[in-house]
Amino acid sequence: MEKFPPSSDDRAPGIVACCIALIVVPSIAVALRLWSRGVAASLTFWWDDVAILVTLVFSHAFLALALYWTTIGLGKHSRTIPLELVNLNNTVNRVTLVFYSACILFLKFSALLLYARIFKSSPVFRRTLWIVGVILTVWWAILTLVPWLFCHPIEKDLNVFLPGVCDHPLSWYYASALINAVADLVVLILPTPIIWKLQMTMRKKISISLVFLIGYVSAFLSFARFIIIVLNPSILNGGQGADPSWDLVPLLYLSLLEAPVAIIALCAPSISQLVSRAVEHGAFSSLFHSRPQSTSQGSSGMERKDSDNSNGSGLVTLDSSANRSWINRPKWANASHNTTVSTTRTLDEDGNQFESGDVALGAIHVKDRYDVVHQQV
Repeated sequence: MEKFPPSSDDRAPGIVACCIALIVVPSIAVALRLWSRGVAASLTFWWDDVAILVTLVFSHAFLALALYWTTIGLGKHSRTIPLELVNLNNTVNRVTLVFYSACILFLKFSALLLYARIFKSSPVFRRTLWIVGVILTVWWAILTLVPWLFCHPIEKDLNVFLPGVCDHPLSWYYASALINAVADLVVLILPTPIIWKLQMTMRKKISISLVFLIGYVSAFLSFARFIIIVLNPSILNGGQGADPSWDLVPLLYLSLLEAPVAIIALCAPSISQLVSRAVEHGAFSSLFHSRPQSTSQGSSGMERKDSDNSNGSGLVTLDSSANRSWINRPKWANASHNTTVSTTRTLDEDGNQFESGDVALGAIHVKDRYDVVHQQV
C-alpha cells in the first residue's frame, strides 16, 4: 500500500467509525425484526422483509467500499494521494454510486411493500404502488448509468490519464438530487389519503401518520443532501483544482446514514413488539417461543364468537373496541358460574388483528390485555 505524505488533515477516522456503527446497528435491528416474526403469530415473513434484507446487503456493500476507500485516499486532500492510486479512487467512487443507488431503490421497495401489506384491501392503492415501483426502477437505471457517461471517450471515466474530456454538469447533480428528494417525498405521503379517510379521531390519524413519517425518516436525509448541494455546489466540482476526496465527505456522511437509519426505523415496530412481549410476560424466556395462533377453538377450550372490524382499507382502527366474548365453564365451578372474557383487538404493523394473550384454563388469571368478569347466575 502506498504511503501518503504527512498531513494533519484526515477525515478518514470519522468515516471509519461511522461505517462500522452503521454496519453493526442495522444488522442487529434486522435480526430482531426477523426474531419478532418468529415469536409473534400475528406476523409473517413477507416480501417487505425480503426487501429489507436485500437493502441491508447493498448497504453493507456500500459501507464496506467506503471503508476500503479510506485506505486509498478518501478523507484526505487529493494532492496527498499518490498518482498510482488516482484511477483506483475514481473507480471506487463510481462503484459506490452503483451500490448506493441499488440500496436506496430496495429501501423504497421495502416501504412500498409494507404499505401493500397494511392496506391490502385497497386494489386502487395497490395498483398505485405498482406504478410508483416501476417509475422508481426506471429512475434507478438512469441514476446508475448516467454517471458513467460523463467522459469522452467513455474509457476516461476509469482512467483519468487518457486523452479526452470529462464534463461534470451541475445541472445533472441538481436534477438527480431533486428527483431523489421528490421520490422520497412521494413514497412518504402515499398512505396519507387512506389514513385520513379512516373513521377515527383526529389525534389517532395524526399518530398513525407520524408512525409512517418516522418509519421512512431517510426522506429527510435526502432533502438535506439536496439542500447542501444547492447551497454549496462547489463540493461536486470535478474540474481542474478539485479536491473531491476531501470536499465530498460531508455529503458522503448523509449518503452513509440514509439507508441504515431507515432500516432501523422500519424495524422499530417489530423490535417494540419484542420488548412489549418480554415486559407483558415478565420473562425474557417468552421471546424464545411463538405465541399460539388464534383459532376458532382456543387451547383452553374457549369457544370464540368471531367478528370482523376491518373498515375496508386493510387497516384496522386502533380503537375499534370490537369486543369478543367467550363463555367458559371452569372445571372447578358448578353450574351456577360462568366466566366472560372480553378483549380489545390490537393493530400490528401488518394490519392484522390479534389478541395479545390468553386466559389459563379453569382460573381467573389475566394475561396481557384481557379483562375478565366473573359473574354469579
